[in-house]
Amino acid sequence: MKYIKMLELAVKYLIRYRRRYLFLFIAMGFGFFLITFITSIKDGMTENVYLTAQSHYAGDVIVTAYDADIRKLSRIKGSDAEIVVQAIDASQLNPERVVYRTMSFERGTVYFNGMGIPLKYVIGVDWENEREYFENITYQDAPINFSDIDENTMVLSSPVAEKLGLRAGDSIILDQPTTEGYKNTRVFVVQAIIEDKSIFGYYKAFVSRDVLNDMSGYGEHACSSIGLFFNDRIGLSEKEQILYNELVPRVAMGPVVFGRNDFTKARSGTWKGARFFVITLSVYLSEIAELLDALNLITYFLYVVMLLIIFVSASVTYRLILYERTREIGTMMALGFYGSDIRTILIFETIFLGILSLTAGFVLSALVGEGLSFFKFTSIPSFDIFTKDGSLVPLYQFRTVLINVIAVFCILFPAVWFPVYTSSKSPLPEMLSGGMKT
Repeated sequence: MKYIKMLELAVKYLIRYRRRYLFLFIAMGFGFFLITFITSIKDGMTENVYLTAQSHYAGDVIVTAYDADIRKLSRIKGSDAEIVVQAIDASQLNPERVVYRTMSFERGTVYFNGMGIPLKYVIGVDWENEREYFENITYQDAPINFSDIDENTMVLSSPVAEKLGLRAGDSIILDQPTTEGYKNTRVFVVQAIIEDKSIFGYYKAFVSRDVLNDMSGYGEHACSSIGLFFNDRIGLSEKEQILYNELVPRVAMGPVVFGRNDFTKARSGTWKGARFFVITLSVYLSEIAELLDALNLITYFLYVVMLLIIFVSASVTYRLILYERTREIGTMMALGFYGSDIRTILIFETIFLGILSLTAGFVLSALVGEGLSFFKFTSIPSFDIFTKDGSLVPLYQFRTVLINVIAVFCILFPAVWFPVYTSSKSPLPEMLSGGMKT
């Protein structure tokens, strides 16, 4: 009952002195807005990079193999793919889905109207198995029509289509070398064009996995990678290790790698047959992670600056407010309030003010984030991987927002506690005379 009355008094005093608290309200609200906005943009950029790479490399945890019998090209034979699937089942990781892809890196060339362009990626996919992916990406004109897909279907990225001057429905020739170095050509029909100008989207084509296997001489049911997608991305390194342990007694394994440089070194050795690797998506993203780390440094700097501004604003504001309320506090103590009661009421005022300020800051951050989504950043080279459809989209993760709230209150309470404690400990005659020191 006592604390309920204190809460009521705290609300009444906060309303009464709302003009005095206005500066601190604005300072905390604006500071929390900047903190929340910056961290949400950073989280959004990180998430977009991950999702873009996840779609490109097809998996959170990926099994791949490099076969020395075909000049260390990435190939998992059909019989080996069955062994990998058995290991996945034995691991009890229970992925949401498993995706098979055949990848041809910088080997294929497409021709249209006498003009040829080397492709960075020719990707063989199982159309139906990856239906969700192709139904949720952005297309230049009409989206892919699954009822029209056959073995002659090709989906191209927009940079290739623009360079060649082709449109959906045009026929195009793919020149794809075999594992023995011979050339195989085939005519495809471009059914759709993906609107993707990121570093993952440049000069990329999708065709049927069976067709690409046949053109490359990989053999039936072969693939370059087997990707595992998980609903929960927490603990991917542990999942990687579990799958690695299951594969060790079944196939020839390379070492566990933690970055792209480690991966490159591991592939540069000598061996016979196929050597298998289990990697997380972070291995492919290790270089991009360095850019994100630089962004984190800027974020941390601004974070500290905003917290310092909140600390100084709270300290100055409370000193001024408590000085003006000297006689009021003295009167309350003369009526029987203890110093601890005074401190509790003032702390409750701070909590209520903090909740209002942080709520306002979060709402402002959400509004600005929504407004930012109308701006396109497609003119910045290679920036597309950080954006969604060319726009920066903030991501409000509960954990990050909660940390921001705790950080603000952790900096707010020390700034407020000292003047509050000092004011409640001043001699009563000094308070009633208005001469309290804060």
